Amino acid sequence: MSDQSNQTTYWKSLNELAQNKEYEKYVEREFPENASEMTDQVSRRSFLRVMGASIALAGFASCRKPVQKILPFSRMPEDIVLGEPLFYASAMPFQDSVTGLLVENNEGRPRKVEGNREHPSSGGGTNIYHQASVLNLYDPDRSRSPLRGGEQATLADFVLFAEEHFADRNQPILFIDEASSSPTYHRLKEQILEEFPNAEWVTYEPFSDNNALEGTQIAFGQRLRTVNHYDRANIVLSLDNDFMSPQNNKNSVEDTYKIAETRKVSSTDDEMSRIYCVENSFSNTGSFADHRLRVKTSQIPSFLYALAARLSQDVDGLSSFEEISNDFSDHEWIDILADDLLENTENSVITAGSQHSPAVHAAVAAINMALGNIGNTVTYHELPFGSDRNENESFTAAINDLNSGTYSTAVILGTNPVYTAPANLNIQQALESVETAINLSDYVTETSRLSNWHVNRAHFLETWGDGLSYTGQRSIIQPQIQPLFGGISEIEFLDIILNGDDPVGYDLVRETWADVIDGDFEDQWEQILHDGIDPDSGFEATSVSLTGDLSAAIQDDLANGPIDGIEISIKPDNKLFDGRYANNSWLQELPESMTKVTWDNVALMSPATARNLGIDPERSFSSDDVPVVRITANGTTIEIAAWVQPGHADDSITLTTGYGRENIGRVADGVGVDTYPLRTTSNMFFQSAEVEATGTTYEIACTQDHQSLEGRDMIRTASLEEYKENPDFATYQSVHGYQVPGLEEAEAEGDSKGPISLFDESYGPDYEPQWGMAIDLNSCFGCGVCTIACQAENNIPVVGKREVARRRVMHWIRNDRYYAGDEENPDAYHQPVPCMHCELAPCEQVCPVAATTHSDDGMNQMTYNRCIGTRYCANNCPYKVRRFNFFNYSKEYLTTGDDPEIIQMAMNPDVTVRFRGVMEKCTYCVQRVNRAKIKAKNETGSPKPVDGSVETACQQACPTKAISFGDLTDRNSTVSQHKMDSRNYTMLEELNVRPRTSYLAKLSNPHTELKPSNQENHSQH
Repeated sequence: MSDQSNQTTYWKSLNELAQNKEYEKYVEREFPENASEMTDQVSRRSFLRVMGASIALAGFASCRKPVQKILPFSRMPEDIVLGEPLFYASAMPFQDSVTGLLVENNEGRPRKVEGNREHPSSGGGTNIYHQASVLNLYDPDRSRSPLRGGEQATLADFVLFAEEHFADRNQPILFIDEASSSPTYHRLKEQILEEFPNAEWVTYEPFSDNNALEGTQIAFGQRLRTVNHYDRANIVLSLDNDFMSPQNNKNSVEDTYKIAETRKVSSTDDEMSRIYCVENSFSNTGSFADHRLRVKTSQIPSFLYALAARLSQDVDGLSSFEEISNDFSDHEWIDILADDLLENTENSVITAGSQHSPAVHAAVAAINMALGNIGNTVTYHELPFGSDRNENESFTAAINDLNSGTYSTAVILGTNPVYTAPANLNIQQALESVETAINLSDYVTETSRLSNWHVNRAHFLETWGDGLSYTGQRSIIQPQIQPLFGGISEIEFLDIILNGDDPVGYDLVRETWADVIDGDFEDQWEQILHDGIDPDSGFEATSVSLTGDLSAAIQDDLANGPIDGIEISIKPDNKLFDGRYANNSWLQELPESMTKVTWDNVALMSPATARNLGIDPERSFSSDDVPVVRITANGTTIEIAAWVQPGHADDSITLTTGYGRENIGRVADGVGVDTYPLRTTSNMFFQSAEVEATGTTYEIACTQDHQSLEGRDMIRTASLEEYKENPDFATYQSVHGYQVPGLEEAEAEGDSKGPISLFDESYGPDYEPQWGMAIDLNSCFGCGVCTIACQAENNIPVVGKREVARRRVMHWIRNDRYYAGDEENPDAYHQPVPCMHCELAPCEQVCPVAATTHSDDGMNQMTYNRCIGTRYCANNCPYKVRRFNFFNYSKEYLTTGDDPEIIQMAMNPDVTVRFRGVMEKCTYCVQRVNRAKIKAKNETGSPKPVDGSVETACQQACPTKAISFGDLTDRNSTVSQHKMDSRNYTMLEELNVRPRTSYLAKLSNPHTELKPSNQENHSQH
């Protein structure tokens, strides 16, 4: 055998990279300490506290049949077949846009959401917020009734109060709302402002597009929405804009699909787009990029202006930047990036994070204009509900007026400014001093508790509504169930204020659409409800031109320059956003895509910054405790756990919001640290800070070292150029320098399916489909939506922070993140890992009771009633994808849970819920497979469904279509085509377990003159 090996060293954590002794001891320990039982009462109580709706879903499913008398339908409802779910088109609002969805409804209860293929905002994909929305619907901690002065009231009480209170149309009222794209909402808003001449209306979102809109106002004299068409771009430059993640881009599903399409490769004749990313902290977009430059957040403007100055030498329209010279002017990226952009005029996109200054966004617009991108890869659109002012400044002025006694009534819709507003506004004092404060919200929030009236808001799956997608497609939001707690929607709330009577959301929406629909109203109304979209809608592109010199606009950035010393950058959390999803335990337990931290927020910093603060970058494996740092900014101090992030910019610390809440719900309470107090109106995004180690520690539950590689090659990568030179770079022989042991002997005996095996090889009958899966690593960016979709589909429990720390997380599909290169500038890769469904499954060989067996259609299946919990199968699984139920969650929640009849409604009736002592794992969504097989058998006589008629939950949810699944006996199926791709490989092929799940190796498209960050370690296949 050859000694030549092209295997790259990949690592999950700094400790694995260092391979210290403690780490070796950690990975060698087959069973972690305290892995036997939850005996201490602290663990049990905290477990019960944090589970909320999630674990209770599993709890009540696994108890025996309830002793209740039921009656059949005396007359079967039309279109309902018991056991057959129905699907309804709807849309989920998020800030001022909606995403088209399909809602699965089981006998009148919404259970799961999927993307609407007919809707451009979705294309069939979703993000983690969409998938987790069902858990919010069935959250027992949602507000259950209106409150008056903190005491329970009824909606009728509030209607009577509103009718009397708002009879005085001349009173000074301040309305504060969150962003909305609903045409009905804005129609009612306009009517209220006409009826109440002394009313003021401001919109506040802690993270919004306000600066981007102000940037277009500077550049073009109009506040316009920017739409980037990534599918048309050959070059993308992202400046601190994680546009592939929903917390930074409300149109992330559509945009990720489009950019992933430009990177699909099926042959050596294909090309890929190239992505450059400049950012301070490793983001999903940064991990997906071909080149990534780590800089402090405050250095982003300097980098942009240096690039603009370089481009001004070759294109017109950038004269405002000609004289600029700074520390980045001679950076190697500037000339190379400028040349690449100039070679791709009209086919590039430059984009900046929404929180950067209006001047930065104006400069981005000017560069896109100069490069000819506008009208091609970048378009601008007028918003029908757009504001003609700077909303951040208007909100600040309104709160100052509220503090000075200008308004007698404050009406707060949806938003939670007491928690999220800049600390220097002192909004708490303002609400305490106003005569009447009214709040509409999902939970009894920080703002609710300071209001005279709190009204409980209904979930979007409970009410009628409407909205516009990011690009302007109109959709109707259909209710899937009556409001569980009697809540009302925003439009019904406004109608109460306006008319003082009991509102009907259905009538309000139809009244709006009567002015929109031409022709036969009922026919078109029904068609739009069915399709989930008005086909005759969408924003028209606006013709723009630069208003003139931008020199004055960029003066503040030029004068201030980058921050000296340590800066902090405050960003929305990629799971909890601004805190609105804090009580969702699916999201809390989802490992953060880059750090793999769960149930907490942390202060991210580079290894060098950590050392300067006296913090050892290598974590201790004897405990989950990490150092705590004290951060002081603007006279405010917080203490938060420090987390060393490879690839993070030096002298920069990233903080995320949404944590540190109290009295919200059993999941959110006491989790993480509130970072909002560090934000002020003048420093909303980044600022200088004093940071020091406290000498104390804090427990963090992190999954990054679970299921360690131990030196094995799970990830295979190459550049596009290397792939074209050697299309077989991903084969075992190409990576290791020799063939898989036993392959030559098997071929000599006429076996072409794999190496010679010690086990009897048997395959299913020809008349049965043979299922398989392929995952394209070129399209995966680690968003985690597959994990949440699987959890929602398969009744997977949440176990809580303590159990995650004990390596007992129950997710059936995990998303591993690997680094390659040095700790300062590594490349990052993502790999979803479900059960491999091995044809020669090692788990099946060791189970003493045949609880895990092979089905005729090639799936490794579990018989839960047989399992006796030996865990031999998990020990023998080389991929570590089996999960053991250490506790009887059902027993806990059978006796202590609230509202079991509500909690049970979220469960999938087609999936068995497991109990203590049982092993579980990915099933390839066998319930979906069997449903399709039955349908095919009834329609065609064959149990083989047509290709594409069966989708697993993870496959259906993925916004980039990275996962394919289907029948391997159909040579024309998508999954068969992927498995015949030269990039296809299987993990741990040398073990000869012949997994049905395989991967398409990752490709990158680096510039030939710009070295990859891990050049010295990069694979040379």
